[in-house]
Amino acid sequence: MDCALPIFVSLFKNEVRLKKSNNMKRDFLGDSYDLVKRFWRQLLTDWAPLFADPRFIPANLREEYSALTGIEMLPTPLPERFSIINDPDTGIRLPGVANQREGRTHTAINAIISQLEELRPKCIITFDQSDYRHSGQTLEQQRGTKLGELRTRLRYGFYYVSHAPFLFTFSNQSDMQYVQTLIVEAGIPAHRIQLPTGGSSLTF
Repeated sequence: MDCALPIFVSLFKNEVRLKKSNNMKRDFLGDSYDLVKRFWRQLLTDWAPLFADPRFIPANLREEYSALTGIEMLPTPLPERFSIINDPDTGIRLPGVANQREGRTHTAINAIISQLEELRPKCIITFDQSDYRHSGQTLEQQRGTKLGELRTRLRYGFYYVSHAPFLFTFSNQSDMQYVQTLIVEAGIPAHRIQLPTGGSSLTF
């Protein structure tokens, strides 16, 4: 009986964490962030349709999520041409910190690069509202650190900066510049796009 108690406690804690995560997702369904995600879907539809990585969406909320955002879960087999949205509760781990685990609340730059290599999407969009306050970096600097890590790994990216920040990641520069152009031509001010320091971009 005593041996079984720690296992029971561990299972109970996991269930509580799962319920909290599901409730968090449900609490935020239909907020203004979902309108931004719907906009990304519309923007990429004719180029590389956007699908959600289901790892970040609780199974019981996927139908509601798709109805609100217009974004279906990533299908199997994969489409010939597609983009992915990662929608963790919080965002992207800061490179260099000890905890780089991926789960419902966070992903990491390494995980995003693995998606690019293994799934070969044209673009990956990742929600990122994480803030490592004890890092000594401002939010802009933290975003710059993540963009710099992508450059070090020979990948391309930029941030859409607003109340709902998103990291856009690509395998090549031409795709990155094409999507930048789509965003600006859709009426979003160019200053909303944050590039890595010293990174090349279009002249808007």
